[in-house]
Amino acid sequence: MPLLAAGGALLGALSGVPAYAQDAPRPEPKPQADQGLRIVPSLTAVYDDNVYRVDSRREDPVADVIITPGVEIGYDRDIGIAAVNLRAYAGYDRFISESQRSKPLLELEGSGKYVLAGQCWVRPSASYRQQRADYGDINSASENLQKFSTLGVAADCERPAGLYPVVAWQRDTTRNGDGFKYADQTSNLYRAGIGYARPSLGKLTAYYEHVTSERPQLAVENRSDAYGLSFSRSVSPLTSIDADVRWMHVTSTAAVSSYNGPGWDVRISTMAIPRVKLTGATERTIVNDSLIATGFAVRTAWRLSADIALSELTTIGVYGELARRDFRQDAAIRPFSYTHDRTNQFGLIARRKITEALALDLTLSHLDRSTNSDVSNYRANRVSLGATMRF
Repeated sequence: MPLLAAGGALLGALSGVPAYAQDAPRPEPKPQADQGLRIVPSLTAVYDDNVYRVDSRREDPVADVIITPGVEIGYDRDIGIAAVNLRAYAGYDRFISESQRSKPLLELEGSGKYVLAGQCWVRPSASYRQQRADYGDINSASENLQKFSTLGVAADCERPAGLYPVVAWQRDTTRNGDGFKYADQTSNLYRAGIGYARPSLGKLTAYYEHVTSERPQLAVENRSDAYGLSFSRSVSPLTSIDADVRWMHVTSTAAVSSYNGPGWDVRISTMAIPRVKLTGATERTIVNDSLIATGFAVRTAWRLSADIALSELTTIGVYGELARRDFRQDAAIRPFSYTHDRTNQFGLIARRKITEALALDLTLSHLDRSTNSDVSNYRANRVSLGATMRF
């Protein structure tokens, strides 16, 4: 089903981002070049053999089928000196057997840009997402309707060659249902830096970034200061490199150890093989938004993917991701029996265009999560069939 990337266009890789869902990633929508209004209804059926993410060695997992009807509405308008992009998606996850898990889905996103003085760009953005929480962390039948919001603005005076300033601010909030209010959090990110562009070099930006993340129910605040360098360049018409490397100092008012060390987000893509796009990526980020850690989590991940165009009508994508989280938590506030976990994800995504308007999707995914104390481990497999119609 369509998924809107909340706030990604504003800042790219940030040091204080929401926790990654313990679920197979949905395919990202392809950029739309068309201007004006688009309406895309969809229908998706998913078979999940472990909806509560329990350890099958300790208890029998519960399988179910989830039917999700939905509709996405988009509007894009670009007149050169200004542009606006709007998205809205509404759907409903209906569990056939475990009906108490059924929850509505709502995603709203808006972004724009405006040129000032003929050279500087201001890019505001906002998003809102409401969805059923996936309890790969807690491994129980508890239910929670999560609400995420993002509001931000970025500005730069990028030039084809030479130095230019960059600044950005972003506010992220997470709100949870009863029983999970302890995980409510509000984060504010501030970034300022100097960019340098040169056609033969690419784009290079040196920056300072400060993030504060508050959890009022726990009376906990996390603070992060980072000094970083980002780089973006098309090495050739077939290969591109995007890299963000930083040194981070992260502390918390909770009784947890601080983190002083590197962070990164590196991605290399190539189309050296005809009709095949290969992408390798690795990242280390600080996760403030977590249902486990009372402080924060240090997440390190490696990902490899391949997108294959079998024909003009059929594409196949395969991916594999290995991720580790190290939790900085105060056991006196919320006791947990493990301090780090590993989650491996593997999957296949296939799409077939039937007509210019109608497309069919097939997604296969496998998840395998383990902790250092052998508690809250699980395995899950998902098979998804979907159809979208574009008007």
